[in-house]
Amino acid sequence: MSTNPHHRRRRHADSDLPGGIRRTADLFARSNAFLDAVWQADDEGLCITAGCGDCGALEFRRLLARIDGVPDDRPLNAPAPGEPRRDALARSVAALDFDLLRLAPRWYDALDVALFHLRDGGTLATVLEDWVRRTDVPTRILDLVLFRHARYGFPDERLADLWIDRCLEASCESADEGLVESLILSCPERVGADPRALQAARDAAARSACVRAVVRRLGDCA
Repeated sequence: MSTNPHHRRRRHADSDLPGGIRRTADLFARSNAFLDAVWQADDEGLCITAGCGDCGALEFRRLLARIDGVPDDRPLNAPAPGEPRRDALARSVAALDFDLLRLAPRWYDALDVALFHLRDGGTLATVLEDWVRRTDVPTRILDLVLFRHARYGFPDERLADLWIDRCLEASCESADEGLVESLILSCPERVGADPRALQAARDAAARSACVRAVVRRLGDCA
């Protein structure tokens, strides 16, 4: 997770790089409402730290809620009785171009906040139904969703199991140490029951003290 401190409010100058070059990648962000909100939050110096003890990233979440057309005077994720569920933000996140996402400032933290926001609003499944079938999901995002949501059964048990399966497959292909560590912490029995994933865990443990510290959770399988 991010170690960046809570941001103080500030606004960037119209051109804050040498030669008057604008920091914000407007041409890229405008193609996706979520990316646009991330760049706007950076431009306005909003906090985008999930679980911030000072503000809860409330102003950034307000930006996200506006994508769904939620007025600022309405409680977040509290639709009026009989009002249909709003999913414009979920569809925007589901359709992300991950290469463009990773150009955005503090994209990981912003995505972390957004996924919790969608989970609270009951639309996280819209995103994961799409992502679990995509082959271009970066390992860091696979890991983020696994550790923050799927390991606890969110958004539902079926999707959580599919996501874990996807992460197991990715760990076998990449032996990524962070993903392997999260899998061992989240579902050691699934790692131990999959010979390829178990070998990936052993390979990662040989390279990483962090993985070695948790590999004992595999028990007799290790």
